Amino acid sequence: MAEPMPASRLTWLAVALGGAALVVTLGFSWSAYDRMQGLEIQLARRIGAFDAASQEARAAAKAANAALADLQGRLTALESRAQETQNQQLALGAMYQDIARSQDERVVADIEQTLLLAQQQLQLAGNVKAALIGLDAAATRLAQLDKPQFNGLRDTIARDMERLRLLPAADIVNLNARLDALIQSVDRLKPESETAPAPAPLPAAHGGAVATLAHLSGEAWEEFKSLVRITRLDHPELPLMAPSQVYFLRENLKLRLLSARLAALQRDETTFRDDIAAARDWTAHYFNRRDAATRAVLSSLDDMRDAPVVLQDAEIDASLKAVRAARGKGR
Repeated sequence: MAEPMPASRLTWLAVALGGAALVVTLGFSWSAYDRMQGLEIQLARRIGAFDAASQEARAAAKAANAALADLQGRLTALESRAQETQNQQLALGAMYQDIARSQDERVVADIEQTLLLAQQQLQLAGNVKAALIGLDAAATRLAQLDKPQFNGLRDTIARDMERLRLLPAADIVNLNARLDALIQSVDRLKPESETAPAPAPLPAAHGGAVATLAHLSGEAWEEFKSLVRITRLDHPELPLMAPSQVYFLRENLKLRLLSARLAALQRDETTFRDDIAAARDWTAHYFNRRDAATRAVLSSLDDMRDAPVVLQDAEIDASLKAVRAARGKGR
């Protein structure tokens, strides 16, 4: 049976074991400490690197923010300029539309004035040619403008022009000239009761007593013949007229012809016909129809009695309505 160890040895063994344990513990502690130091160093390095990266990131973020702010400012400036440009474009567009509308209104107003003048030529003077010239000028102006909104107006003007070209002509200018010539010729008409012109005096005789006696006998005979005059009258029922009455007859005939002239200018066909008929009756009854001047006046009055005075449908109301409608749309 083994002999128990002495106490001293146990103590030393325990001490040795404790020392070994302490050494091991210190070794482990040192190792752990060293490892912790390494970890701390690594952690510090990593923290330092992280701080550097963070600073770089903050610097980059700051630079990015600055760039973003700069870009935002530039974008705002560009948007402001774009808005300003758009506003300018809108203003220019509105101005152009106003200018174009004003130009169209001026053109339409000029065309309306031209059509009104053409209408006046038709109504007051019956001048179809002048009216056609005005309509043609308006159509040419619209063709040069060449805008679709005026196509209806152009068609209406073209229809009125074609209708006026087909109207029968009423030559008011010629009627006016002929009536004026008749008025001038009234003073040359010889009334039915006008006496024959006195015979020319016999030339004085030169010679002896026989020639003188013959001359005196001739003068006595002429004086005797002048006491009684026989005149053929186409209208024996008419009384003889004094010179003052002949003057008023001529003036009344002139007034009738002037009235016919005014009626022709006013397109009053009824008055024109009545005045021409009255003037012809007066000329035929009170003036010598065997005289060439009287026959010429009667022939001219017969021609004018059937002359056209009124133009049927000589108007351009359709064109005037169309141009006023176009002017209303332009506004």
